[in-house]
Amino acid sequence: MIMDADTSPWPSLRGSILAVTAGLAILGASGFVEAHAFLVPTTLKYTLTVAGPLILFMAASIRRPLHLITTLVILAAPFANATAQFAGIRISPLVPLLLLGFALIAVSDPLRGGRRPSMRWSGLLAFPLLLLPLADGSENHQFIRSLALLIGVAWLVSYAAADEEGLRVVLVAVTIQAAVQGAIAIWEWRTGHTLNLYSLAGGNQPLAVEYMYGSASRPDGSLNDPISLGNAMAITVPLISILILTVRSGAMRLLVVAALVLSGVALVLSLDRAGWIGATVGLAAAIALLPRGFRRRAIPYATVGIVVVVVATVALEGSAVSSRFLSIFDPTSTQGKTAQETGSAVGEQIRLQLWSVALNDGFLRHPVTGIGIDNMGQLEREHTTSSGAGVKAGTAIFQNASSTYFQLIGEGGLFALALLLLLLTALLADVRVAVNAHPVIGAALAGAVVAVLICWTTDIVVTYEPVAACVGVLFGAVAGAARSDASVGSASDLAI
Repeated sequence: MIMDADTSPWPSLRGSILAVTAGLAILGASGFVEAHAFLVPTTLKYTLTVAGPLILFMAASIRRPLHLITTLVILAAPFANATAQFAGIRISPLVPLLLLGFALIAVSDPLRGGRRPSMRWSGLLAFPLLLLPLADGSENHQFIRSLALLIGVAWLVSYAAADEEGLRVVLVAVTIQAAVQGAIAIWEWRTGHTLNLYSLAGGNQPLAVEYMYGSASRPDGSLNDPISLGNAMAITVPLISILILTVRSGAMRLLVVAALVLSGVALVLSLDRAGWIGATVGLAAAIALLPRGFRRRAIPYATVGIVVVVVATVALEGSAVSSRFLSIFDPTSTQGKTAQETGSAVGEQIRLQLWSVALNDGFLRHPVTGIGIDNMGQLEREHTTSSGAGVKAGTAIFQNASSTYFQLIGEGGLFALALLLLLLTALLADVRVAVNAHPVIGAALAGAVVAVLICWTTDIVVTYEPVAACVGVLFGAVAGAARSDASVGSASDLAI
């Protein structure tokens, strides 16, 4: 349960925090902080020096500041790469927000008793189980940062979402995040330029063409690449589709519908086939888990939504979308117009080689601790051959196992396999409790989890910090919903 404001030390600290943050905002507005904290001042950094203290001021001004901080973490998750240098150290915008959130949790102790989520134990065991594989690794700093970010975001969100009000805040924030990323992706597709937060005039880079083995311009939002965008949107599409059923306000319903259309179009424009499949199967799983009355309402909504998204994206990028879609049914075929246009057969044949190397030369030859975290790229380059125009050994396609599961067990052996099984078991246990506690929202969260697990079969973008943060939001929402003491079987226990 949430502590009342008068039973925690928070009120006694509020006045001091308000005074300090107000002073920092004035210093930031004067340009003093930007000039002395950053090596290369920019408009973005100046904005952060003003907005950061104001955010803290707002957090200290409301009764439940943890909800505000969690909202900011969710909105900033896809921008985790937008780092700034402070004293020569590059810091993600999520780091100060997470530290502030953890401080609020420590000060106010927002939860007393109640069920502890199963995922808590898998998170606590993540680093110990990977200690030896990490020691054997080479340049694994990105992996460590991403894993820490995933666990940290999940931990914070699980606290915020542990009561019905907090769960509403998390779901609304995810909806806004999806709308923003969808809008950025569509803007990138229309302008042919990627988003550049470090330059406001003329600094945007051209949008990637023929990314991997695709043949069209593929937007990536504020994330690392189009596959990362596909993963992020695959999470939100099943979740937002079911969320529509819980909306009572007309304005909120408009926001949810707009977010669904924007994220759905962005997902299709990403040309990420695993994301397409994950979102579709995840939506079907969510609908199947709904109570009967809600299921009857969800099916026509989902059908209309899919038709609208498909028509919109085909109108924007028809030939690339249709060719990419057709390649799903025979991905390794080298015959036919689709394979020649997209190069999908070459890509899939290489992916099969990558899987074989990760399993046979990685896991089976080093079954206990694997080959070491972040050593897969070198192993793949040594054992993988390429064929086909435009594919050369040593390019990005040879840097990983092209599967989160094979990557983990190849680099971490039985230790990573134990962690993976522990995570999946705990995740599914929390999903089951969430579905029982909140039948509609629980079903939506379950669909998003299914989408993620499918996406992980053919990519490793969860090792990128923005994607790890987005996945952490989902895992935290599941854990928070599982912590809730809502009445079992109340299909309308949570309305947005």
